[in-house]
Amino acid sequence: MTIKICPYCETEYNPHIETCADCGTVLLSPEEIRRRKEEREQCMEKLLENPVIVREGDLKWMDELFEALVDSGIPCVVNSNAGCRKGCCGEKFQLMVSAKDTERARERIEEYYAEIDPEIHASNQLMRQGKCPACATPVDDNAVECPDCGLTLIIME
Repeated sequence: MTIKICPYCETEYNPHIETCADCGTVLLSPEEIRRRKEEREQCMEKLLENPVIVREGDLKWMDELFEALVDSGIPCVVNSNAGCRKGCCGEKFQLMVSAKDTERARERIEEYYAEIDPEIHASNQLMRQGKCPACATPVDDNAVECPDCGLTLIIME
């Protein structure tokens, strides 16, 4: 009798169970886990060709996006940008991919955003349709705020 394992929390289950009771992830066989791990390691060992920055932010967030990309088979690295030499700018981290993987990485990041916060995806769709993300009222491309609900659409400095 072959067991199934959660790829995230590593809990073992009987073979007839399909998803993890703790995190809802689809369970895999030990062979599938091993193959995924090997693919992931190969992906992480690939050198980037013509590296491009796809996101910048704090280390925790860049690590989370790094995991999402690597799990999708997109080679990437997280680099540190120490900020300015005066010491007034905080350290930023950059998520980088090969130039040829840029579009795929951006699409995967958008998918990841939608997975962790479905409201962001819905808001982005409304904005692409020329509508306010809060109330769906049609707005001009140059509108600073929604004429109906008053939501600020563009932050001007």
